[in-house]
Amino acid sequence: MNEAPTLGAELLATAPLWILALSAVVLLIVDAFARAREPGFLRGPALIAVGAAWLTTARQLGAEDLDLGAFLFDGALLVDHLTVACDLTALTALAGVIAMAREHGEAATGSRRGAGFGEREVLLLLAGAGALLCIHAGDLVVLWLGVELLGVAAVATMLASHDAAATASKRAALVRSLIPQALASAILLFGVSLIFAALGTTKLDNLGAEATAAFARWAGIQRWVGAFEQFGAEIAARDPAMARQGHSEIVRGLAPVAFLLPGLLLTLVGLLAKLGALPFARRRERIEEAPLHVTALWSTVATVALICALLRFYVGALHSPRLVNQPYGWTGALPTIAALTGAWAATAALFQRRLSRVVALLCTVQVSLLLLGIVATASFHGHIGAGRRRIAPQFEILWSRITGDDAYAAVLTLLVAHVLAGLGAFAAIAAGRGRSGPDVRMQHWAGMAARRPALALAFSICLLSLVGLPPLAGFIAKVGLLRSLAEHSAMRWIIPLLVLELAACAWVVLRIIAAMYFGGETVSEPGSRREPGPWPTRVALLMAAALLFLGLDGQRLITFTRLPAASGSFEPGDEDRLEWLEQRRETWAIEDARIITEPDTDPDPDAGDTPALPSEPLEITPGPRSVDEPAAEPAQDAEFEAPMSRLPAEASSSSSPVSPSPDAP
Repeated sequence: MNEAPTLGAELLATAPLWILALSAVVLLIVDAFARAREPGFLRGPALIAVGAAWLTTARQLGAEDLDLGAFLFDGALLVDHLTVACDLTALTALAGVIAMAREHGEAATGSRRGAGFGEREVLLLLAGAGALLCIHAGDLVVLWLGVELLGVAAVATMLASHDAAATASKRAALVRSLIPQALASAILLFGVSLIFAALGTTKLDNLGAEATAAFARWAGIQRWVGAFEQFGAEIAARDPAMARQGHSEIVRGLAPVAFLLPGLLLTLVGLLAKLGALPFARRRERIEEAPLHVTALWSTVATVALICALLRFYVGALHSPRLVNQPYGWTGALPTIAALTGAWAATAALFQRRLSRVVALLCTVQVSLLLLGIVATASFHGHIGAGRRRIAPQFEILWSRITGDDAYAAVLTLLVAHVLAGLGAFAAIAAGRGRSGPDVRMQHWAGMAARRPALALAFSICLLSLVGLPPLAGFIAKVGLLRSLAEHSAMRWIIPLLVLELAACAWVVLRIIAAMYFGGETVSEPGSRREPGPWPTRVALLMAAALLFLGLDGQRLITFTRLPAASGSFEPGDEDRLEWLEQRRETWAIEDARIITEPDTDPDPDAGDTPALPSEPLEITPGPRSVDEPAAEPAQDAEFEAPMSRLPAEASSSSSPVSPSPDAP
C-alpha cells in the first residue's frame, strides 16, 4: 500500500499553482508601495513568475512517477500526466497574454502619469492561478472555486484597463457581460449541490464507483416497482406494513439517481456557459469593448481550464455506458449544441469587419470542435463507440480503448493548436498602431504586408492554423478529430456540417489575408498613431513559429498528447492505469522505431531493432458482443466497468484502432 505523501511533497507536486498565487501577492505589495509607475512596469516580474511555474511543470513532463496519479490535500487537488500537459498549455497562454497586454484610452497616453498600472499583471496572475486550480481540482467544490477565481479576476482585469467603464455604453456592456456569467456560476454551484445530495461526496476520488452504486440501488428496487404496479392495491389492503416498507425502499433507491442526473446536467450546463456555448455565447458588446488581453484570456487560458475539467469529470470519472449513452446520458444533446454553436460562430464571422470579433468567433468554432471530441472520447471509453458493426469479443474492449485514447489525444492536440493560434492572432491585432488602442477594423489592416511584412505573415499563419490548413499544427489536430468522428457511427452526420463550417471560416481568413497582401492602405482613425511596443509583435511571431514547427514535425505534438490521453480515462490511483500505460509504452516504442526506420525498409522483428511481440495473445476480458443487442439492465453495468486484463500486444502494435471485421462472430 502506498504511503500518504508528506505536506512538502504535496506542495512540490502542485508548485506551479502556488508560484502564481504567491507571485500575485508579492506583486500586489510591490505595486502598492512603488513610487514611480509606468505602464507595464510589472510585466517583467510577472513573466518571470510564469516562466518559473512553466519550468517547474516541464520537469514533470513524461515522468513515470505520475503514471499512477495521486490525490493530494485530502482529495482537494490531484496530479497526473493530464495536469502536466494542461498546465504547460495554460501557462504558455498566460505568458502570452501578460506579454501582449497594452494600455488603452487616456491613461495610456501619459496624461495620467503616476496612475497605478500594476494591478493588471496581478489580476492576470490570479486568473492563471484560478485556471490551474481548475486543472488540478480533485473536488467539484474546488473546481467551482477555480472557475470563480478565474472569472472574477478576468472581470477585474477589464476594469483595470482604465477605460473599460469610461462611457455609459461601455458600462452597460460590462453589466450585460456579468449577468450571464453570474447565472452560469449559480447553475454550476446548484449542479454540484445536487451531486452532493445524491452521492454524499463531491470528490472525484471513486466518484464513478459511487455513481454506479447509486444505479445499482435503483436497479434493486425494480422488484418493488413491479410488485406495486401489478398488486399495489392488494398489498396495501392485506399488509399495510409491507406497503409502507416498499414505498420507503423505492424512495431510498430512486432518490440518489433523481438528484444525480439533474446534478450532472446542471454542472455540464454551467461549464458550457463558461465556455461560451449556445445559448450562452458571449455577447458582441463584451468582445468589442473588452481589451484584447482580456478577450485572449477567455479564449485561451479559460478554455484550457474548462476543457480539462470536462475531460477529468465527464470522461475520466463518468464514462460508464449508463451515464454517457441515451436516454439519460450527458452526451444526449451535447453534439447538437456543439454543432449549432460552431455553425452560429462561422456564420457570424462571415459578416464581421472587426478583427477581434472575427478571431473570437473562430475560437468559438474551435471550442465546438473540442466539445465534439469530448463526446466521442467518452462514447468510445464507454464501450459504445462500435456503432452497428459487430466486433469479435476478444477485440471489442481493445478497439474501444485504443480508439478512445486516439480521440482523447485529438482533443488535446486541438486544444494546444487552438491556444497557440488564438493567442498569436490576438497578439498580432494588439500589435497594431492606434491613437487610443490597437487598430482592429479590417480596413486598418489593408496593405499591412507592405508596411509590416513579418507581422502580416505571423497573423496569416495563426489564422490559417485556426481553420486547419496544412502544414500547420491546426491541420494535424483537425485531421485527428475528424478521424475520431468518422470512427463513431452515431456522429458521422456532423462531419459534413463541420466541413461547411471550416469552409466558411477559411473564406473569412482568406479575405483578411487578401486585404493584407493585395489591398491598399486605408486608415480611418485620425490623429497620432501610438507605437504599441515590441511585446505583442514578439508574441505573434513566436506563436506563428511554434505552429509552423509543430505542423512540420507533428510527431512532437503527438508525443506530447499521447501519454495524458492514455491515462485520462482512469481515475488517479487506479492500478489498471499502470497496466494500460505499460502496454501502450511498448506499442509506442515499436511505432517510434518504425518512424525512424527508412520508409523503403521493412523492419525485421528478429533483427533486434524493435521489441519482439509475444507469440501468443494474452487473455482479454470480453465486453458486450454488439450494441445491436438489447441494452443491459442497470444492475449489469459491472460488465461494462470491469477492468481490462493485459491486452495482446500484436493487436495494439499499430497506431490506428483495430479494424472491426464485419464477418466476426
